Amino acid sequence: MSFQWITPYSVRLGIVGAGTMGSGIALAALLADMPVTLFDVSPQMLECARTYIETHLTQKSKSYNLTNLSMTDRLEDLSGNGVIIEAIPEDLSLKQDLFRRLDAICPPPAILASNTSTLTVTSIAATTTKPQRVAGMHFFNPAAVMPLVEVVRCAQTNLDTVHTLLNLAEKLGKTPVVASDTPGFIVNRVARPFYGEALRLLGDGVASHEQIDLLVRLGAGFRMGPFQLMDLIGLDVNLSATQSMYEQSFGEPRYRPHPIQARMVGQNALGRKTGQGFYSYVGEQAPEQIPPKMRQCTGLVSLIPGTWAPGMSENARRAGYLVHSNGYFESSAPSIAIAMAGRKDGLRKELVKLDNFLPDDVPLLCQCVDVTITEVATWIERPERLAGFDGLFFAGGQAATLIASPTLTPQAKSSIENFVTSLGHLPVWIEDSPGLVLPRIVCMLANEAAFAVQERVAQPDQIDLAMRLGVNYPRGPLAWAKEIGYAHVVDVLEHLQSEFGEDRFRAAYLLRRWARLGQVAG
Repeated sequence: MSFQWITPYSVRLGIVGAGTMGSGIALAALLADMPVTLFDVSPQMLECARTYIETHLTQKSKSYNLTNLSMTDRLEDLSGNGVIIEAIPEDLSLKQDLFRRLDAICPPPAILASNTSTLTVTSIAATTTKPQRVAGMHFFNPAAVMPLVEVVRCAQTNLDTVHTLLNLAEKLGKTPVVASDTPGFIVNRVARPFYGEALRLLGDGVASHEQIDLLVRLGAGFRMGPFQLMDLIGLDVNLSATQSMYEQSFGEPRYRPHPIQARMVGQNALGRKTGQGFYSYVGEQAPEQIPPKMRQCTGLVSLIPGTWAPGMSENARRAGYLVHSNGYFESSAPSIAIAMAGRKDGLRKELVKLDNFLPDDVPLLCQCVDVTITEVATWIERPERLAGFDGLFFAGGQAATLIASPTLTPQAKSSIENFVTSLGHLPVWIEDSPGLVLPRIVCMLANEAAFAVQERVAQPDQIDLAMRLGVNYPRGPLAWAKEIGYAHVVDVLEHLQSEFGEDRFRAAYLLRRWARLGQVAG
């Protein structure tokens, strides 16, 4: 027998757990004019939840819906509810015991749903006599505000259960996506590189956590940097999710936790909730760095054409520079020379020619997404005027990643900074590292999303939608990969794997396939 919605009042929604998530789900339901039964073993938790719910209903001029809320510390009072959503701590044995009891108390056609974010729903459903009526319904914090809900179909969940939960999510004003029951579902899985690669970059001394956050926000348009977000989530919560993913995937290296995070959790530096994480939340905060405004300039810019710095020539022209796009001038010397080609596009050959052609005092800026500046410096005779930059994320961002060659002179560095700021970019100097910061993080996000499609976790459009709505990414990772170019993404991953020698950076077969199809179509 399938469960059918008649009107918003035709079913009472049962919620187990009156903590942050449970009370947030209850608020979302009450705002949607649905009656709610909220259960918790703690009368204190129930009272806190009532205060929270009443405050927000009043703010929304819906205080009258408080009459639709019933609170109880008796699990038996959930009998007769059409859908019961569990929102208790992330402990598998605890959830299994609860679902075993709910299975006896709430007979079909009631649907049992878990709000778990990292545990396998199939293992929870296995404790019930009718696992076909069990699924995941994963909300995001704060549940009353965040628009996404992941509906997770486990091994025996039937279509009626999935359709009912999709319908419920829409009635709550949410956008649902359907995911298979795999570790992390969509969002918690695909988001792992956002934190993991940032921690690796920090641990390797490539950049400070402030620099990484700055580049992620101003260079790629994320609302928060990875370290700011870890502080907000709680380092303990984030580490637990990473450890769960690593264990459930039997040691997949892409999900390996980082010692930095573990040490900070050991020190109780958990982020905002303890007043100290990667940032201090006691006293005044450091002022935000403001990107410079583009200014009108004169001078010549010599470009070696290529596909690794899209928009560079247009930006330079907007700033007033005269751009010569074949790399060489027959008369006046350029103010700066820029190489936008990649390793496979003959970058080395072109740089050697340009180095021989340019006067000694002309700085040379080379894209370094698929090659390190240390390697490039060995190709030319005058590396003291050489610096690298992140071409893929230069034109579209407000911050520019720069990398000095080992012998870069102060004069050349100053000239390069002056050029970058004239285009309206904040220069951020980091240490030499394969894939830099943004290409490494974004390409690993795209790779994880491709693995998720390849492994039938969800459809590509559902994954992109989930990442935009669930964690506020500026665009979906698969759409981003298409924009960058699948072949470029694969090249970045191969560069990382070659330099580090780690399976962590292996490209998903599906991503390689898309890259080949793009080349054939092109």
